[in-house]
Amino acid sequence: MEPGTPAMALPEPPNAQDLDISKQLDGAWTSIGAAKQGMGKYQDSRLRKVVDKSGDTLNTLQGDVTTAQSYQTSAQTVYESDAMKVVRDGVNSFIDSLPGLVKALDEVAKLHPFIGIAVSAFRVVIELDMKRRDNDKKIGVLFAEMKDMMEALLQLRSVKDEETIGPDGMTIKARMQSLINNTTEDIKRCANACDAYSKKKLIVKVIKGSVWETTLKGFIDLFASRRKAFTFALSIHIGVGVDDANRKLKVIDEKIDLVLEFFANIVSPEQQELAALVAKKGGATAVMGSNEALSELLKFKPALSTSAGKHTDRGAAEHNKHQDAVDELAIVKEELFDTPELTIRKNLEVFERKFKMQQRELAEEMRRMVHHEGDRVIQAVTGGPHERIIDPDIHEIWREMRWPGHVKARHFVLALRDYFRQQMEINQKRKVDADGPMSRLNSQDEWAIEYINLNRVQAIAEAFDDDASGFITIAEVNHFTSSRPKDWSLPHWLAYWAIGWQMTATSYRSKIDDISAKMFAIRSLIHPANRNAVNTYLNTVWTKIKTLTASMVGYSQSDELQERFQSYVDSEEQRLREGLETFRYDIDAMDTLVLLTGPGRIEKYIFPLFYLLSQRHFEIFRISRTTVIHKDELWDAVDTIEYVMDAVLWRYNDLQAVFKQQQFDADQQFKVFASELFDYFHDRQQYWSLKNLRKIEFTDVEYDDAKEDQNVDPSKILNYPSASDDLYTVPNDVLTETDNNADDAVRMILGRWYGFFGANRWPRGCMVTFCFHASADRNAYEASDVAALGTSFTILGGYTIEDDGKVEYRFSITYAARLIKRYFRGALDEDGFTLSGSWGTFWFKRTAPEIIIARPPPEDFKENKIRALWKYALTYSINEARRTMWSWSHFKARRDIRKEYLELLEREVDEISTEDDLERFAVLDRTSTYDDTRMFYVMQDYRQRPKPVHFGIVCDHCENHIYGARVVCMQCGSRFTFDFCDKPECVGSTVPTRDDIEGPHLPTHDFVKIRTDILHDREIGKILRQADVGMARAKTLLERASRAENGAEEPNSSERTKPVRRDSSEMSAANSDDDVPVLTCVSCSTSIARPCWYCIDCPDDANVFVCCQCDDQHGGVSAGDTHKAMHSLIRCSMLTNDDKSEEDEKDSTEKRVVALESQMSALSIQMNRIEKLLETLVAGRAVEES
Repeated sequence: MEPGTPAMALPEPPNAQDLDISKQLDGAWTSIGAAKQGMGKYQDSRLRKVVDKSGDTLNTLQGDVTTAQSYQTSAQTVYESDAMKVVRDGVNSFIDSLPGLVKALDEVAKLHPFIGIAVSAFRVVIELDMKRRDNDKKIGVLFAEMKDMMEALLQLRSVKDEETIGPDGMTIKARMQSLINNTTEDIKRCANACDAYSKKKLIVKVIKGSVWETTLKGFIDLFASRRKAFTFALSIHIGVGVDDANRKLKVIDEKIDLVLEFFANIVSPEQQELAALVAKKGGATAVMGSNEALSELLKFKPALSTSAGKHTDRGAAEHNKHQDAVDELAIVKEELFDTPELTIRKNLEVFERKFKMQQRELAEEMRRMVHHEGDRVIQAVTGGPHERIIDPDIHEIWREMRWPGHVKARHFVLALRDYFRQQMEINQKRKVDADGPMSRLNSQDEWAIEYINLNRVQAIAEAFDDDASGFITIAEVNHFTSSRPKDWSLPHWLAYWAIGWQMTATSYRSKIDDISAKMFAIRSLIHPANRNAVNTYLNTVWTKIKTLTASMVGYSQSDELQERFQSYVDSEEQRLREGLETFRYDIDAMDTLVLLTGPGRIEKYIFPLFYLLSQRHFEIFRISRTTVIHKDELWDAVDTIEYVMDAVLWRYNDLQAVFKQQQFDADQQFKVFASELFDYFHDRQQYWSLKNLRKIEFTDVEYDDAKEDQNVDPSKILNYPSASDDLYTVPNDVLTETDNNADDAVRMILGRWYGFFGANRWPRGCMVTFCFHASADRNAYEASDVAALGTSFTILGGYTIEDDGKVEYRFSITYAARLIKRYFRGALDEDGFTLSGSWGTFWFKRTAPEIIIARPPPEDFKENKIRALWKYALTYSINEARRTMWSWSHFKARRDIRKEYLELLEREVDEISTEDDLERFAVLDRTSTYDDTRMFYVMQDYRQRPKPVHFGIVCDHCENHIYGARVVCMQCGSRFTFDFCDKPECVGSTVPTRDDIEGPHLPTHDFVKIRTDILHDREIGKILRQADVGMARAKTLLERASRAENGAEEPNSSERTKPVRRDSSEMSAANSDDDVPVLTCVSCSTSIARPCWYCIDCPDDANVFVCCQCDDQHGGVSAGDTHKAMHSLIRCSMLTNDDKSEEDEKDSTEKRVVALESQMSALSIQMNRIEKLLETLVAGRAVEES
């Protein structure tokens, strides 16, 4: 009963069944029976068998069994209690009773619209819970009590007008409006708490079970209170009998006590087993303080699992891409640290997004499930399976074919085709005989029958058969026909899935490819500070998206046909766009993706989803030309694409399992399924082998910003502040009104703190600073700031008072970049100026950072505290004197620290840090203020961002990641390239064997040197083709120059070309085929000789060579306006004996050809002479005859 509600006698309700206790509890579970069976099976569990077989360890392990049996005894007592019969019999019908309850509540809401917000919230959270079902019985009890509370509103059916005035002069709407509003928020809070609880690991539910139980129990009491308040408010208007109503309200209170007891004793078998192990290790407190015990418990595998299943496995597979390498122990400690209140609060933002999306999905479902004209109204199902089919045409087919509840997909589609062809023939006959039978096919839909044919059987079957089982059920038929657009007929809908989906996917594929091409075209315009982030994005997502778009077989038809489907395509695109805008285009979990797309196969949504995401990410690229974006901006964009690809992987795994079960050849099935969408995903080497990449030419475009939207607002695109906005933050240390109202324990730690975190090494990072403020809750506190490495973080915490009266502070740090959260627990020193702790070692002071950096390390204090304190004071005094006097020694020390810190950061990025480097980091971190290290990281970030990184490319000799220049063998590899660092020992190495080469790789092979960070799959083929052409040209030029130098060819000096080192106008001058080039290094102008490098990016007529000495010395050279240091080069190696033999043979052949040409020329001269002689003789004879 609500506070302030007067106690009064209640009249007897006319509808007694709405208050009947047995009906009120028709919504919990009978799975208390599962608990009984589970404990029975426990006697035969693996642990118990080990006990029976291991006599030596029986006494030790018997305690575990006894502990587990204590849980069993408690559960059995609850299960067998007669008082629990109502709960036991009713809760199992919870799920089954929901549709009827929701429908009844909707009807009441139409009569009394003011309860609509509570009914809508109840429906949304029920749908969310159904998506998340994990068999957690405690959550089930909460939702059952929520259901009972909502059932009380059914009494409003007896009140026909919400404006009817009661005995006290108030209308039912005025009396209940505030109560309904509060109930709506209660429902949301409960659903958020259940969502947060369901995400906890099993070990956390066991160790912190009692704490969570207290929190969740509060909602049972709350819902009971709301239910009584509803009953009280309604009793005034429906005339309930006083004594009977009071008696039944008392029974409700007694029933709630029973449910609370049931709730406390309901424990799954897995939790029972794990609880026994926790008890053996000393209990929850001892386990939480021992990393060793936690690590051991993490290996726990339950002998019985009531929640295992496909959905659970998939849920467990969800991950954050930035946390793959995070220690699982740290994640568990994170969950153990949080209080339920803190966990629920942190989960609220994510839950609210899901709630909003579920609301939208329900509204969309209502729109899709409208009653189509001509649909059958199902009144009875006794006439056969076909009576359950809504669509009249399919109902007629099903009836005539006498199919059971399912039919083979191919048979079904062929029957559809024959049926509609018959109807079209009837239409044709009616044009001749108007008195003939009526056709069920509208003449306006005859165009669609053309596409319901044998060639489209596979596509139509897939549209019905979502699970790819090969069979179509009545439920699938009803779902398919009910989900069609409101104004579309069944033939129209069939034609879309027969041909329209493939046409639409083809159109989206072209758009995606165009956006991808523009992304690569704009790369050269990206701000240097953003270049690495852009390249990381492209290297991570482009190949995955292209694998799907390239695999799908496209299909194009007339614009007229596309126009028939465009209304549905546009509405689906708009639905996805609105969902993405709700989530700020950031998909952070698989359930978020499901809420976004809605039910059904991922292939239905994959291309429009990729298109919308690519479009958004391209706008981030455009902003990146002029604005230094936050480094997490594109990081999260990558995560979003990765989660979509996870859904593709799940679908692929499902299909593969189905094909295996049906004994189909998966290779052949993927070549026909979904227009071959998964074919390259199934066999990646078909498309992405090096052999194939040498042939593929991807689309390239010129970027033209004038064609793009000029009215894009960056604030609506970016989810993070730009990097330039948060390099340094302005301290916000002013106390607020909330701070003044905080608890005494919280007020003691408010304000600015500086300090370090540590572990085995002190410190384990650079200085951290933040300012604590009180939270809205009086017993909580929070802080927000930016770490020295540039990532924003938020601190949330609370406190507990120990038995001895000591205050223990607990807080967690959450990073904006989705890095693993860190958890800490500690206390204030007596002076109130030091906050320190050992769970997550930390030490913070309310002291100026310049004083803190003078403090000696902790080991000095342990060794000799007096000496350490003297050293502390002297160091600070000297530092302060130098700083205030602006002495040269002060600036020199700062310069040296900065240079060494940047060198160490460079080594860290290159992944070559040593233990000595880490020790030096510790020394520099504890002697540098927060502002100093923030500056170091900013400088390193701006240095590192433009540096080319060859993503995923490892040297085939030293096996390290390649930074800087990448040297690729032009001759080896059919599956992947042979890559080397630009170091003599790597380039000059021999690789004896690899599975995609026939012979060894030799250092004499031809190489191409790549200095830009290319996307391997997209650009390596083009580079190798250019390299082959360039190598042929370079060899020709070198051979001609060599012959000229050796006197084999003596060109006229006036015809010789000028040296290559010249200005751009000279470099563009072409050499005729008759010219003999004089080849010089573009940098030092010395004559070129093998070995040397030739540029393949400069125009062909530039003939740009670089000597090895200049290239090695400068790491690439630039010359004029044409040749740049980042251009790709091919190596012209020294001629080997085989090469020389080929050259000699070539020269010998050429000489023989020249000799033959000379002989032919002499013979031609002789023939000319003979011809002239004969002409003279003929002319003389003619004169004589005349």
